[in-house]
Amino acid sequence: MSTVQLNFWLMPIGDFDTYNVLRKEISNFEKKYPKIKIEPTIIPWSHVWDRLVNYHKHRGELAPSDVIQVGTTWASTLSYLGVLQKISKYFSKDLIDDIIPALKDSSRSPESGELMCMPWLADIRMLYYREDLLKKHNYSKNDLQDIESFKKVCMSIQKSRKSDKDPMAYRLSGSTETVLIHDLAPWIWGMGGTFLSHDKKSITLDSDKARKGIHWYFDLVNSLYGKQHEKNMYGIMPSGTFFSGNYAMEIIGKSPLNSIANLKHSDYSHEVAKSYKTTPIPAGPNGSVPFIGGSSLAIPKWSRHPEEAAEWIRFLISSKSQLRHGYNIGIFPSRVSLLKKYFKEYSNDYEVIKTTLENGRSLPNSPLLGTLERIINAFSDRVLKAIKFGKYSNKYLDEEITQAALEANYIFSMYV
Repeated sequence: MSTVQLNFWLMPIGDFDTYNVLRKEISNFEKKYPKIKIEPTIIPWSHVWDRLVNYHKHRGELAPSDVIQVGTTWASTLSYLGVLQKISKYFSKDLIDDIIPALKDSSRSPESGELMCMPWLADIRMLYYREDLLKKHNYSKNDLQDIESFKKVCMSIQKSRKSDKDPMAYRLSGSTETVLIHDLAPWIWGMGGTFLSHDKKSITLDSDKARKGIHWYFDLVNSLYGKQHEKNMYGIMPSGTFFSGNYAMEIIGKSPLNSIANLKHSDYSHEVAKSYKTTPIPAGPNGSVPFIGGSSLAIPKWSRHPEEAAEWIRFLISSKSQLRHGYNIGIFPSRVSLLKKYFKEYSNDYEVIKTTLENGRSLPNSPLLGTLERIINAFSDRVLKAIKFGKYSNKYLDEEITQAALEANYIFSMYV
């Protein structure tokens, strides 16, 4: 048998370390399967959607991929477009049953219910906070349980800052300096709102309850970061992360174990390592409803070597690879049975993860979810710009919500 080369498209999930960490998994795999060689291509998050859709339109003109990493918000759209092939036949029922249910829901065809991707890494959002800073301001974990008391804590810490060196209260997002659909979801759901109608035929972004969630979140952002350009002309947030000690709190779906425990990590802070805690996302009138998402692995219909591609995916979601790779890049495994092993002595984090999985949900499985995500990204960028330059108001936000809903519903009307 001749050697098979698999082209693997993925995103920079480990930031600048993505390639080096992945090389370890590739090396282990190729030792086990010497006739299969993995050729990775790392594509920036901002380019990957266009690249996938462009390849679908121009097959035969570009070098094909055999395995692709797919965000959970894209799986249903790519399935609807016919980009992905059914995948469950390559994996045992026991393995599929072990996948976090919300991730499986996001990885199915919105039409047939067939599994189109295998969840690889999980984005399970919790609130990380520094217990020492809360105590300093006479607060405790109990003050982070509902959205109004959480907001009060944020404003108290923010107003107490005496210089730019003091930690800010709350970091906006766990990824880039923007507000994604993932970031808005818990507040919309917590207010009892939704993104789609029950029949999934219309956008409900402009319903009263969804508006309340969006208003609550951006009002908080405006209170914390309004006119920040005066001090930081290149962005709305100061540099650094919660883990490096620049913030008192952050809602994030990545694991801190590597940065918290690793003295050599660029984000390591002794103060954070000594005092950080986790708790579920603050509850709204509809409760605490965290976002659960992540990344899946799929075999595109144009894959030249689907059997070998399935072998590579099986390796990446095996127990050893999930624990090793997930820990190295600070992302949770997608398999329920591995979470307790993943946290080891961090029992508090594990208990919060269990609660989050019980109460959390994934985004609605709709073929137009990818389009809705892009509309919300553009909407959020406009709102953040208004906040940064002091032009934000309730009226402005209401107009932007209405415009985003109209745009999304227009596109939906062409497909349903």
